Amino acid sequence: MSLMTRTRAGYLAALAAGFSISFAVLGAAAAAPAAPAAPAGGMVTRHFALAASAFSPDGLHNTSLDYFNQWDPATLSNQDTGRCFNAGLALPSGATLKSVTAYYTAGSDVMFVEVSRQDLVSHTAVSLVDFDTAVASTPTYTSTTTAVPAADAAVDMKVYAYSAGVCPTGNTTFSGLVVTYTQPG
Repeated sequence: MSLMTRTRAGYLAALAAGFSISFAVLGAAAAAPAAPAAPAGGMVTRHFALAASAFSPDGLHNTSLDYFNQWDPATLSNQDTGRCFNAGLALPSGATLKSVTAYYTAGSDVMFVEVSRQDLVSHTAVSLVDFDTAVASTPTYTSTTTAVPAADAAVDMKVYAYSAGVCPTGNTTFSGLVVTYTQPG
């Protein structure tokens, strides 16, 4: 056998071995177990978390009063009682909203929290969750969870846009929120 023939035979043998290995790997991947099935009822609970650093001021108002959007850990602080912060929420269509949990440091001032749904076609809005936080004589890190009314809980991103707003003041600071929802598994 000439050198050229042996080289071609070796090349063809290596190519055949490569195809065999590829098919073995692909076959094993195709035979891998599927993702776990959804629990009874077919709904899976999921969460959408948003840190304070994702919020932007809705207006500066009194510019002589400071606000601070700290990164690690995320907190929003604000010395102007008229300044709030807003963020859009990217929620999956077909989900059902269950609750909103706000994480914050309760201080001597209340903080207003709202999650709303805007109907872009009719130019109207519905407040899904809104509440004032409690005050604390000594700043205390805590959270408040509020349920979303079932009548407004269905997420439809074809028609609605969702947003969150917070208004921290004084030594009350905002850290983030978690939207809990269910969706078909």
